[in-house]
Amino acid sequence: IGFYNSAYIDVVTGVFMLLFGVNFSIYFLLIMRKFRPALKNSELHLYFGIAAFATLAIALDINGDYGGFWHSLRLSFFQVSSIITTTGFATADFNLWPEFSRMILIALIIIGACAGSTGGGIKVARVIILWKALKGEMQRMLRPRTVKVVCMDGKQLDSHVIRGVFAYMTGFIAVCLLSFLCISIENYDMETTVTSVLTCIGNVGPGLSAVGPMGNFSHFSILSKLVLSADMLIGRLEIFPFILLFSPTTWKSRT
Repeated sequence: IGFYNSAYIDVVTGVFMLLFGVNFSIYFLLIMRKFRPALKNSELHLYFGIAAFATLAIALDINGDYGGFWHSLRLSFFQVSSIITTTGFATADFNLWPEFSRMILIALIIIGACAGSTGGGIKVARVIILWKALKGEMQRMLRPRTVKVVCMDGKQLDSHVIRGVFAYMTGFIAVCLLSFLCISIENYDMETTVTSVLTCIGNVGPGLSAVGPMGNFSHFSILSKLVLSADMLIGRLEIFPFILLFSPTTWKSRT
């Protein structure tokens, strides 16, 4: 994409990457002309809010490196769209960007797109549920007798849904930590070790340092490639289905 060096191509590609990071049920509601519930979706609002904030923040941060705000905004918009939707395109070497911009990109790698989209990551919906659940727990600590119901888009969330999200995050962190330890045997710098795992489990593509947009994974050992390949499968299939797939009880005969 960067080969074309075209603002038009960057904008069109960036817009459609963002659109395919939206939960596909939103498009179904729009087709059924249920515009109000579609446009009032909290995950949709947060998704576009994160993308807008990241785009503007990075554009301001890299403005001095590209000699103009609009050029910086174009590069920032495309890269944010690519990373948050886990598409993996790059039009600039963001390895050279300031630390603040790179940390935002890492956050986008972890968060990913909306649930029910083509994107990876932990999904924006889980971020919302985690925040609401944590907020509810803090309020219960302050007022123990308060009955706090966790709701999303006006619907009460069952306790097993919230437990499932916390269990998923526990599994996500455990897989990441185990992968970090395996990749650390290679003795790469921390940015390479951490982002190689995060970008693979998020199915994003580029990370930072040796696995940045101008780098690749060819220099990793066979062990590391197997670990990162497993991370990609876990990230795409989700953690629980992957664990169940290899669980002996799943294949045990029930007759």
